[in-house]
Amino acid sequence: EQQKWHLAGVRGVAGAAPEPPLPITKILYHQTSPHIGHIILREGFKPGHTGWCGGGIYFAATPQATVGKAIGPDSHTGFIIAAKVNLGRAKLMYGRCEHDMTEAKLRRWGYDSILWHPSPCCAFGDEYVVYSPDRVLSTWHHKW
Repeated sequence: EQQKWHLAGVRGVAGAAPEPPLPITKILYHQTSPHIGHIILREGFKPGHTGWCGGGIYFAATPQATVGKAIGPDSHTGFIIAAKVNLGRAKLMYGRCEHDMTEAKLRRWGYDSILWHPSPCCAFGDEYVVYSPDRVLSTWHHKW
């Protein structure tokens, strides 16, 4: 029996062909250093080189969740950016993501972004990953 899922505007049937795109736009959060944060606000996001889901632009659902997510070798802390992000059609992934994921690979699968559930044990929740800076519609410094 196929399992249906629906979460935060992401929908589909396991094993079935992708559904028509949903216009999903969310306010999401990204933590970096104050120096890099000001550069991002001025010049825009650029995809990273590495990550659990490849070299993308990673976001959390809340400012608090960024604290547990900015932990990779290329991560920085001290400055939170809020962003309006067009997720387009999001591929829901559980547990392990794909370290070699790219925008081209994701598009071949019929998706524009990833909504990743790292595991039930992770206290900081889901991660949203986009691979094109064009998906980030606007940004501002989130002061907290």
